Amino acid sequence: MKALPLTLSLVFLGLVFALTLLGCGGDSALSRTELTQKYPEKKYIQADGVALHYEQSGQGRPIVFLHGLLSSSYLWREITPALTYRNTVYSLDLMGFGLSEKPSGVEYSLDTYVGQLSVFLESLEIASPILVGHGIGGRIALTYALRHRGAVRKLILMDVLPMPLASLPVTLRLLRFPGLGELLTGDWFLKRILLDGVEDKAVITKALLQEYIAPYHDDPGARAALLKCLREFTLPTDSEQALQKRLASLEIPTLVMWGGNDEYTSLQMGRKLSDSLPQSEIAVILRSGHYIQEDRPEEVRAVIKRFINIQRKNEL
Repeated sequence: MKALPLTLSLVFLGLVFALTLLGCGGDSALSRTELTQKYPEKKYIQADGVALHYEQSGQGRPIVFLHGLLSSSYLWREITPALTYRNTVYSLDLMGFGLSEKPSGVEYSLDTYVGQLSVFLESLEIASPILVGHGIGGRIALTYALRHRGAVRKLILMDVLPMPLASLPVTLRLLRFPGLGELLTGDWFLKRILLDGVEDKAVITKALLQEYIAPYHDDPGARAALLKCLREFTLPTDSEQALQKRLASLEIPTLVMWGGNDEYTSLQMGRKLSDSLPQSEIAVILRSGHYIQEDRPEEVRAVIKRFINIQRKNEL
């Protein structure tokens, strides 16, 4: 009986190996030229030598959406169309995800992502945006706001992943291990992570899963990029204590949105983050997991619309 856990572990790994037909290998990612040729109708911008894809719609006050792990601008498809009245809405594919470039020679650190966001905003002359970030996108948006005081109009932080990523749930931590991570980046395991991120499994249909997984088929370097992000996305020199002091001095209206049953980032983390920000309010999306945009898109839209329109007359 004592050998049972080891046996089960070996069976599990054997099963995953059999199901992981498309594990991460050494294939080269599509270059910026190949990406723009493959998707000629898509919008791209160069940020520090990396081609970033983005969607843009509407006209008016700028709102920029940043996705989290395993997703892309596709995450916001049910959210952004309702926000285009008097707003210009941008949905950015972070480096390594979606239709953006997935370079192997660039460090996938928080510093890199914040720098690329800065270039993106400057290149498109986006001033005083509302930044909306989910997962690591929330961490990027928050860090940008901390480093560019007065440059952000409002913040919306959704199910922000903890720092360091070493405290991630076990399913994501497994991907950080060399060798094992390469084994587990096949479709079966990635779909499992997505399914575990919602409360209502029925909302993640087979067709929807295929849409989320599509970038990992379309670009040979996508799986390696995911692993690089998980392994290199680290907090800079700030200690946790120093970070808390900086959060306490951030005078930006902030909405913290959290899934009530998020198994990846607990609601307790969300409450702690909200308590650390002086101009923050928290909205708990009940009956939802980490991907609140999939579980409760109508409620997420309504909460965002209410928050961005608070004191609208005073802002114009």
